[in-house]
Amino acid sequence: MVVRTDVSPVVRIEVQRVGKGFEAEIWGPDPAEGVEPWHGRTDPQGTCRELAYDVAALVEARLGARAWSSEAPPPHLAAPPEIEVKPPELHTFAFRPPESLAALVPRAPASVTSSTPNGEEPPFEVEAAAGPAVSLYGLPGVAVGGSGLLGVRWPFFAAFAEVRGLITPASGIGDRDLPGRTVAWTGSVLPCLALKHVDACGVVSFSQLQFDLGPAYDVTASDAFSVGFGGRIDGRIRLSERFRLHGYVDVNMQLRSIAVALDPSQTTGETTFWRSPVLRIAIGVNVSANLME
Repeated sequence: MVVRTDVSPVVRIEVQRVGKGFEAEIWGPDPAEGVEPWHGRTDPQGTCRELAYDVAALVEARLGARAWSSEAPPPHLAAPPEIEVKPPELHTFAFRPPESLAALVPRAPASVTSSTPNGEEPPFEVEAAAGPAVSLYGLPGVAVGGSGLLGVRWPFFAAFAEVRGLITPASGIGDRDLPGRTVAWTGSVLPCLALKHVDACGVVSFSQLQFDLGPAYDVTASDAFSVGFGGRIDGRIRLSERFRLHGYVDVNMQLRSIAVALDPSQTTGETTFWRSPVLRIAIGVNVSANLME
């Protein structure tokens, strides 16, 4: 509503409640000069719509084209002043609940200010992870152990370096089931495509196998070192702003097969008692931490 205080009002309307309805009083100028302004009252109406119809009819009867004895209405009615409508000024309103309800209103969470300049997040995260790992295929038996990982993560790319150590808990190597255990040490480099909940990684691995058969056997092998290439699928779930839970499957193809044989002076017939397959499969779970937090 626009209210002008610099012009004279043409029609003034006051609405008041009468019982369960509404009634309007109207004041306005008289068509004839020198006559006192007229005053009218509508009948009580039950709704605002019906009251507006009555007001419009009464104003039309008193100020409409048929109400003037001359050919044209007075100039101040025929050409009302132009009104410039400006957008209203908006003011913020701070709601304060009553003291009796203040205890029931939850407190606003505390704001955390970033430690980086200008409140910007760093473009990358430095991650460290550790957890258990299991070799399902590729060693003389199922091997268990753990792994540690360190790397850098960007929004769509990540790169990690990993060290893993495994040992076969069950004693027995090769078809002859010689009493002994195998230890495998593996270092890997993993470039990854980082998706929302999954990392798809390539793997370049460098591994060294160690065989312990006790003092009763001498193992001969030129070396037990091998290089492998493969891939890893790593699914991750965010536990908090800093920690994530990972579960992965690692498939790796070795460039060579390692043959382990007994000393010919201690056995007769075939001396090779185990030859490693070129395929190695491992699974693991770890928890990673964002070291930038």
